[in-house]
Amino acid sequence: MTQEALPEGAQSENTRGERLISDGKVMSIWDHLSELRGRLVRSALAVVVFFGIALAFSQQIILFLRQPLQDALPPGADVLHFTNPLDVFMIDLKVGFLVGIVASAPVWIYQFWKFFEPALYPRERRYVLPFIVASAALFFSGIAFCYFVILPSSLDFLIGMGREVGTPMITIRDYVSLLFLMIFSFGIVFEAPVVIVLLAFLDILSLEGLKSARRYVVVGTIIVAAFMAPPDPVSQVAMSVPLYGMYEVSILLIRLLKKKKKPTAEADAS
Repeated sequence: MTQEALPEGAQSENTRGERLISDGKVMSIWDHLSELRGRLVRSALAVVVFFGIALAFSQQIILFLRQPLQDALPPGADVLHFTNPLDVFMIDLKVGFLVGIVASAPVWIYQFWKFFEPALYPRERRYVLPFIVASAALFFSGIAFCYFVILPSSLDFLIGMGREVGTPMITIRDYVSLLFLMIFSFGIVFEAPVVIVLLAFLDILSLEGLKSARRYVVVGTIIVAAFMAPPDPVSQVAMSVPLYGMYEVSILLIRLLKKKKKPTAEADAS
């Protein structure tokens, strides 16, 4: 696609999907790839920096992460075991990687939204910063909710059920793998409101369609909770209720944004 360069200082509302560079020309596929590579590199560097910092404090981090398990086990029981001499070393690396991704979330979330920003209309780009803040806040909220609410209740249920037939002997490798799965699952799931609002903002989803889909969303949140939360009623309710609550919050935010967007669009047209 070709397009004449815009006059210097001129502002034009580009067709959605056309990304403009500073001289007013439409970006080529190579410009897309070059920008994407740069943002991926910056995100990876942030992960590496926090990974290195986490390695220096890996033992303290592991002691913190194992606390929910320690609370779920009988008093005086050994908390974690290892069956291979390399287990602890590999877990240090794995925990460092986990902390690196989580701690650098504001960086790679920022890079994602800044890459996406040129695809928005000029009047919509003022919402990029709120989207960045909301994405980071929801990601951390999902992780905190998992660690402080879901994980303790899940471990209490599962270990309590297991103690009826045997003695728990949990390896550090299995426990950290469970943490990886649950933490990232909840962090990603809690991004649902941002995704829903964004799709509605781009007119891919409608407010009326979201309202009419409530009954299906209720079933969907129960299914998601059944797959992602351990198979006990407390954990599944503790996950499905906030998920549906975020859906309702998304509808409320979309309604407010649509009301603000309509007068702005009319003012731009006049």
